[in-house]
Amino acid sequence: MEAIVTKELRSRMRGARAFVVITIFLALLSCFVVALYGFTKITTGSIGGPPPPLGRIMFYTLTGIELLLIAPLAPAFSAGTIAGEKERQTFDLMVITPVTPTSIVLGKVLANLAYIALLIVVALPIQVLSITLGGLTLTEVMVGLWILLLAAVFYGCVSVFFSSFLRSTTLASVFSYLVVALNLIGAIFIVLILGILGSDNTLAAMLGPTSEAPSKFLLYVSDLLIAFSPVLTAIVSETALVANGDLFLIHLDLANPNTQGRFTMSLPSPWIIYSVIYIVLSVVCVWLSIRNVRPVVARNPRNPSRPEGYTLTETMEDVPLTQGDQRGAAEGEV
Repeated sequence: MEAIVTKELRSRMRGARAFVVITIFLALLSCFVVALYGFTKITTGSIGGPPPPLGRIMFYTLTGIELLLIAPLAPAFSAGTIAGEKERQTFDLMVITPVTPTSIVLGKVLANLAYIALLIVVALPIQVLSITLGGLTLTEVMVGLWILLLAAVFYGCVSVFFSSFLRSTTLASVFSYLVVALNLIGAIFIVLILGILGSDNTLAAMLGPTSEAPSKFLLYVSDLLIAFSPVLTAIVSETALVANGDLFLIHLDLANPNTQGRFTMSLPSPWIIYSVIYIVLSVVCVWLSIRNVRPVVARNPRNPSRPEGYTLTETMEDVPLTQGDQRGAAEGEV
């Protein structure tokens, strides 16, 4: 696996493309920071009143922009990892080497995720700058970065899966971008579903006190649906963290229709469920990729009783020879 990772990283970092992408990535983030800072200052000066928590606004905006920038980059770097080998007709040569399919897939996944992680790391100084502007805690920063990192890992693993399943880089890229797009805009459909199920009270209860209490079942379903979207997960988790100060639970202030009073209901914070879902999905994608890369060997018609575990690593010495083969070998020796 180390050989695969080293080879992929050297190939990616050898040219100017990797450094150009990093430069453009940081330039776009810096431009958004300057524009947001100037807009906030102008708005505060014209409207008056106390200044908004600029640090929190800047961090949330930067995290959202990073997600929008990394979402298309992860499939672009990962969709051709294995499909590209098939197009160059080097896939069979790679498979028959002593390197196992697990090492091949994990090596390519780690090499691609290492570059995506590099983009997140080089943007850390800009994001940490938000703490100095006030209104933001280190815990909020860590939760936001964790959500962003898991989304990038999932996008990369899904792209590698399609790359191992399809024989064309173009098709792998199309399906990868389709999954990423559905994952990002899925927040809109989740909000619509929650609005239909709970008459807009369910999502409102997740964000703050409400005058009407949705059913507990809908609240649990809402917590699960929100965890499928990185956007909604970040919004609800950060809002609950600021309101309650609890990293692992969200405490809902709900109205009690029976006693006309109020009661508190606690649910797991969406980022915890989000972590479990996205880690499991990423592991499943890697496992399926390994199965797709593993070579399939047809049975030898001369020896139909060959066991199912027979692989390409076995040599011809392991295959029993028929009498005709033995006679031919003897004549060749003579």
